[in-house]
Amino acid sequence: MFRLKNINRQAFYAAVISAISVISTAHADSMLPKDVQKTCAVSSNEFNSWFVEGKPTAQGWVKPANSVDFTTNNTVCDFYKWGAQMFLWLTSPEGDGLVLDGEAIINVLPADDQGKRYLQKNRDGVALPFSLRREKFDDIGEVGQAGGSGVLMSQGKSLVYYGVHINNVYAYFLTGQKTGKFPDMKKFPRNNDDLQDVEKFVASNYPNTWLVAKEALVMELKSSWVEASTLSNPEDFIQMNAVIPTYTPNSNNTTWKKTSTKPAKLALVGMHVVGTVQNHPEFVWSSFEHINNAPDAKYYYYNSKRKLQKTSYSSAGNFVFMASGGSENSANTECMKEDKGDINAVESNGKAVCGGGVVPSNTVRVNPWGSAPTAASATNNTLLLSNNNSIINQLSNGDLRKNYIQIGGIWTSAPTETSDAPIPDTNDFNSTDLRGSLILANSTMETYNQSLDCFTCHEQSKTAPDSFQPFELSHIYSQIVPLPMK
Repeated sequence: MFRLKNINRQAFYAAVISAISVISTAHADSMLPKDVQKTCAVSSNEFNSWFVEGKPTAQGWVKPANSVDFTTNNTVCDFYKWGAQMFLWLTSPEGDGLVLDGEAIINVLPADDQGKRYLQKNRDGVALPFSLRREKFDDIGEVGQAGGSGVLMSQGKSLVYYGVHINNVYAYFLTGQKTGKFPDMKKFPRNNDDLQDVEKFVASNYPNTWLVAKEALVMELKSSWVEASTLSNPEDFIQMNAVIPTYTPNSNNTTWKKTSTKPAKLALVGMHVVGTVQNHPEFVWSSFEHINNAPDAKYYYYNSKRKLQKTSYSSAGNFVFMASGGSENSANTECMKEDKGDINAVESNGKAVCGGGVVPSNTVRVNPWGSAPTAASATNNTLLLSNNNSIINQLSNGDLRKNYIQIGGIWTSAPTETSDAPIPDTNDFNSTDLRGSLILANSTMETYNQSLDCFTCHEQSKTAPDSFQPFELSHIYSQIVPLPMK
C-alpha cells in the first residue's frame, strides 16, 4: 500500500477521523449472542498484525489480506477471516475518505444507453506526494437490484443506492485481456505467476504506474448506501460523499421519473467483498451489513458448552429497513422496480402492491448467516458469530467498523488447479462443490431473492473448458470499457 512519510501520523489520523464523522457506536457488540463457542476466533497477535500501526486504533488503517499467499491447507474459518480483514481494509481511512474510494479501487459507472460501463479512477496510481484531497464525490448511481431490478427504500424514506467497484488488478487485467495481451490467461488472476503477468503488462503500457495493494489479487465490490440525513443515528455509520440520481414522483406516487443528480452524504449499509485467492479463480464471496439493518429470522448456534441454542425473531428496536414491531410474515414485499432509470410501483390487478406506491417496506434476513434457519446450520452460524464477536471485541471503542457484521461467505471446493487447463467434472456447480454459507444473500442487495446463493447467478460455464471465465463469473465484465492505453 501507499505509505505515509515525514508526517505526524497521530495528527493525520485525528484529521481523518474528524473527516468521516466518528461520534459514537451502535453497540453491535451487545446485539450478538455473547455465549457463542469460540470456533473461529482471531487471536490478538493475528489481529494486531492486520493493522499498519501493529495494534488496533479507532479507524486504524488495516492492511489488505494477502490473497496471493492464501493458505491452500485452508479451513472454513480461513475464508471468513479473509473476508473480515478485507472489509476492515476497504473501510480504513485514506486521504479524506476511505480505501474504498482511494487509489487501489476504481469505480464502475452505471451502464450508459449502449450498455457500456466506464471506469472512474479515484486517483491515478502514479508516484505523487501524499496529501489530503479536495472534497470529492463518487458516482453511486444505481438503484435496481440484481436479479429482478427491485428497488429498496429505508424506513426513513431513502432509496438504497448501489456502487460497483473493482480494484486496479482487475482493471488492468481486463484491459490487457480485452486488448489481446493475455491470450493464454482465460481466468481471473489467482496466483503469483498471474499477478506478475499483470505487473509486466502495466510496466510496459503504463509508465510510472504501479499496482496498489496488489496482494489483494482481483477484487470486485458492491456497496449499498442510504442518505445519511434520513437516519436517526447517522453518526453510527461509515459515510462518504457521492453523486446520486434525483427523481420526480407523479401525482399518485406510483412512478418516479429520473430527472437529474445531486451531491449527497451517504451512509454505508451493506457490502459484497468478492475476490480471488490462491488457486481459487471462481471468486470468494463475503458479505457485510450494518448491525441495525434488519432483524433475523430464528437461527441456531452452539454456546461455549457446545449446547444447541435457538434465537427468536424480534423486530423491537430501531432498524433501517424494518418498522419497530413489524411482522416477519409480511416482510420482504417488493414494492417497486427500476426500469430504464425510472422507478415504478409493482402492481397487481391495476393497483400498487404496497399502499402508497413507491414506499418503504419491511425487511427480514430470511436465512441468517447465509444458512437455512434449522439446527443443521448451527456449526456454520457458530463460526460466523465467533468470528464477528472476536473482531468486534478487539476493535477500539469509537471505531465505526464495530457496527458492521459479516453475514456469511461462500466459495467452491472445485477450483484447486494451478493452470488454465479444464477442471474435470465441473460442468456445473452442485451442493458438494460449495462451501461456507450456502444460501448467502444480503438484505440490502438481494432483498427479494434471499433463497438463492451467489453462484446461482454468478456461475461457471456449462462447458468444462470454459469454466470460471471472467465474463461468466462477473456480470459487469463484458460491459466494462478497457482503460485507455498510454
